[in-house]
Amino acid sequence: MKRIISAFLALFGVSAAAHGAAPVQTIDLKSIQFTMPTVAADELQFVIPTKESFEGAPQFHEDEWCQLEFFPRNRLSEIQGLLAEYKAFEQKHRTKGGWSDIYVRRIARKPVVEGADAERVLAEAVHANVLPAPILGTTSRPLGQVKDGFTLQLPGSELLYGVRTGEGAASLGAIVGRGGDDSQLTKAFITLANKQSLILVDWRAQQLLVSVNENGQINAWRP
Repeated sequence: MKRIISAFLALFGVSAAAHGAAPVQTIDLKSIQFTMPTVAADELQFVIPTKESFEGAPQFHEDEWCQLEFFPRNRLSEIQGLLAEYKAFEQKHRTKGGWSDIYVRRIARKPVVEGADAERVLAEAVHANVLPAPILGTTSRPLGQVKDGFTLQLPGSELLYGVRTGEGAASLGAIVGRGGDDSQLTKAFITLANKQSLILVDWRAQQLLVSVNENGQINAWRP
């Protein structure tokens, strides 16, 4: 098992020495500032990637998980309520150096797109390439590859990703790659809003894309 773990860490360029005992330091908890105002509290499970599943798998920090995410439109009022609650929390805890507390989103995961073939349906709808499940990590160490995860690469650098269950896609997040723009994600939203009745939330921007009108204009909502 130690060999497997070491090989996994090596894939990320993390040596065993990086995990050695560090000197004990005392920190005043009141001085700690959060660098972002909100994170998702999804209870993700991880597996060690194989050679095949590692190849082409996107890698990003765990805090990025579902900062942009889709929900069924029938959860609109629920998400609007959470956005309003989060906005008040964010303003209360905002400081010059970051945030004094972080809003942890505990949202019940229900199928965003139903059906055991939800991943295929989504891929075909937005003309995406199917990639291995995402690999998440922290600043100091990798966590692993998301168990039962999936990734869909849109034309360009934008990605859709999530976790699949027997009922469908239990979560559906999005991420824009470095140096990329969100044009393909906007196109994907328009498609999924029309075909799957989905809404798109940008938690950090505190914005909700609700629908697309007959003229192709996007209806947005802010708390």
